[in-house]
Amino acid sequence: MGIKLDWEIEAEEPNAFEAGEDAVSRRRRRRARLYVLLVILGALALFAIIALVVVLRLRAVDEEVENLLIDTVDAEVATLRIGDETSFQTFQRSASPDWALVQQLVFDEYQKLKVERSVQLTGQVLDTAIDGMRARVKVEEIIDGVPYVELWFYWRYEDGWYHVPPDYTFWGQTDTLSSEHVQVQYQAVDLPVAQAVQSSAESWLQAACGIIGCDGLPVVKLEILPDQALTTGWSGEDPWLMRIPSPYLARARQDKPFDTALQLQVSNLIADRLVMQALAGVEPQYPADAYYLRAGVVSWLVQRFTGVNTNSFLISSLAQNDGEQAVGDLLKLLQPDSNVSIFTAVTGAATLEQANLDWRDFLTWRLVLEQELIARGDEAGFIALYDPAIQGIAIDRYRTGTSNVQPVVVSVRPETGDDGVFQLRAVVEMGDQAQQEAVIFRLIDGTWRRAN
Repeated sequence: MGIKLDWEIEAEEPNAFEAGEDAVSRRRRRRARLYVLLVILGALALFAIIALVVVLRLRAVDEEVENLLIDTVDAEVATLRIGDETSFQTFQRSASPDWALVQQLVFDEYQKLKVERSVQLTGQVLDTAIDGMRARVKVEEIIDGVPYVELWFYWRYEDGWYHVPPDYTFWGQTDTLSSEHVQVQYQAVDLPVAQAVQSSAESWLQAACGIIGCDGLPVVKLEILPDQALTTGWSGEDPWLMRIPSPYLARARQDKPFDTALQLQVSNLIADRLVMQALAGVEPQYPADAYYLRAGVVSWLVQRFTGVNTNSFLISSLAQNDGEQAVGDLLKLLQPDSNVSIFTAVTGAATLEQANLDWRDFLTWRLVLEQELIARGDEAGFIALYDPAIQGIAIDRYRTGTSNVQPVVVSVRPETGDDGVFQLRAVVEMGDQAQQEAVIFRLIDGTWRRAN
C-alpha cells in the first residue's frame, strides 16, 4: 500500500463539491434581462406610436389645408358661374394692384364666353400641388362639350387661400422622357403634354425614316417651358433642340394635351428640318419649281404625321400612285433649279400626262406667285410664268399691278388643245365670292406655263 497525494484522494471522492452559480441566481439574472428587454421594446413601441400619431396628425393637417384650398377654388368658380364680380374679386390678392385689373378682364371674358358658347364651369379640381404657403391647382371647365384645364395659383395667408398671379418657379420638378429618336424635357405640370409629344414625335420620326431616311439624323430634343414670351421654334444654340411654351400657360385641352394647333406647329418644324437634312445642303431657288416642291414635301409630311389635310395634292398623288418611297426619291433628285419634269424621272413615266398627278396646289402656287413677283418688281420672272405666245398679255397684266383676290384652283382637267398639245384646264375660285374662271396651263421647257 503506497502513499496517495491529496489531489488523488479528492479525485476519488464520489461526492466532491463543484463550485458555481446556483439555480436561483440564474433565474434572477434571466428575469432582469427580460425586464430590460421589455422596457426597451416598450419604449420603442411608445416612440412608434408617437411618431404615427404625429404623421397622422400632419396628414390630417395637410388634408385639411388641401380641402380648404379645394373649397376656395369651388367657391371662386361659383362666383364666375353666377356672374358675381364683387365676390369673385374677394378671392384675389396680390402685392400688385395690376392683378385685380387682370382678373377683372378674366371675369369679363368668362361672362362673354357663357353667352357665346356652351360653358360648364364644373369647378372640379383635377390636381393639386402644395409647397408650404403656395399652391397650384388644375381646374376643369367644359366648353362646347370639350374638357379644358385652367392652371391657377394660390397663396395661403393667415385668413385663408387667395388666388395670386402665376408662379412660373412653381412648375414642378424637371424630368426627361427619352426614346430612340426623341428626347423631351419638361416640368411636372407638363407631364401629360410631354408624354403626348414624345409619343407623337417618335412615331413621326419613325415614319419619316422609312420615307426619306434617317442617315446621320441626331436625336430630336424638345423642351417644354413655362415662358409666356416663348414661341415654338428651334433653338439658336442647338439646331436640333426645339423649345415649346407650356400649353398650361393658357386654357389647355384636358383630353388632348398636345392639341391639333400645337401638333401642326411642331410637326411643321420637324418636317422642314427633316427635309433640309435629306437635301444635304441643296437650297431650291426662288421662284423655280423646286422651291415649291420642297415646300410641298414638307406640307405632305405634316399631313402624314398629324392626319390634318394640308391640301398637298401633288405630293399626295405621287405617294399614292408610286408609294411613299417616291417622295424620298424626289428629294434625292431635287436640284436648286429643278422643274416639274423631274417627276418623269421619279415615277418612270414617259410623260407628265402618264404620271397621273394632281396639280391643284402647284397651279394655285403659280397663280399666287404672279402677285408675289409683281409686288417684288420682278417683271422678267413674271413673264417667265407665261407661254411666250401670249407675252403681250403677260406684260399688260404685270403693268396692271397686284390684286387683293386670292386665287385657289379647285379642279384640274387634263385635255388636248386645239393644236393637239396636252394641257391642263384649271378651274379657279377668285376670292371669297367664289367667282370662277378657267385658266389654261401648257407644259413648256419642262414646267407648266399659263396660256391664257
